[in-house]
Amino acid sequence: MTYLLIGSGRVATHVKHYLSLKGIPLLEWNRKNHSIEDLREKTAQADTVLLAIKDGAIREFRDAHFKDFKGTVVHFSGSLSVEGIESFHPLMTFGPSLYDLDFYERIYFAAASKKRFKEIFPALSNPVFELMDKNKALYHALCVMSGNFPQILWQACLQKFEELNVPQEAVGLYLEKNLENFLAAPGKSLTGPLARGDTATIEKNIDALPARMAKLYQAFVKYFLDRNAKTLGEPTSHCFF
Repeated sequence: MTYLLIGSGRVATHVKHYLSLKGIPLLEWNRKNHSIEDLREKTAQADTVLLAIKDGAIREFRDAHFKDFKGTVVHFSGSLSVEGIESFHPLMTFGPSLYDLDFYERIYFAAASKKRFKEIFPALSNPVFELMDKNKALYHALCVMSGNFPQILWQACLQKFEELNVPQEAVGLYLEKNLENFLAAPGKSLTGPLARGDTATIEKNIDALPARMAKLYQAFVKYFLDRNAKTLGEPTSHCFF
């Protein structure tokens, strides 16, 4: 299997590194460093094209350069479905630092077919779960919320912790243990005034926060109470709003 990787961003960089760690031959092309003639030459040598480019460019790029390609075209978007292109989304965040082989091999991929993933990447042993196209929009929204929204919150809180001279290491240890407890027991790991039903402390928290952060706190409390009320079939009182 000869792969042609298109792109130079983070996903492309990590895919390149992973395949190189596995000893899998790879041709590369990106707009910055290669010409269209290079693309034509490398396409002629490839069995599979890997489009690690922006979602909005995938369909247009395929139509412009691979309409007559006899091999397989793959993209890695978690939200996009394009007829004629295989979709394999790695459920992982890719930062500026590269990972080791053991970690790459543990990454789960979302695919319409486990069998198809194994056919296209026979040398990879990654776990695969099946995801229907109709569920991709919800799936990707959940990826964004679970992976990015907490970081937005952490950034805001870390800034305020720094103003109070709380060491970043102390905050890091606290967050690390919260995640560990959550993964160990998702339904039982919540602590603090929400878990206790301590309305007085919640009110004090909201009063102490800057206006925008107070609104965020209120939104989380409301979601938590409404969700629990729906689960338990009990009315809720939002007296601290």
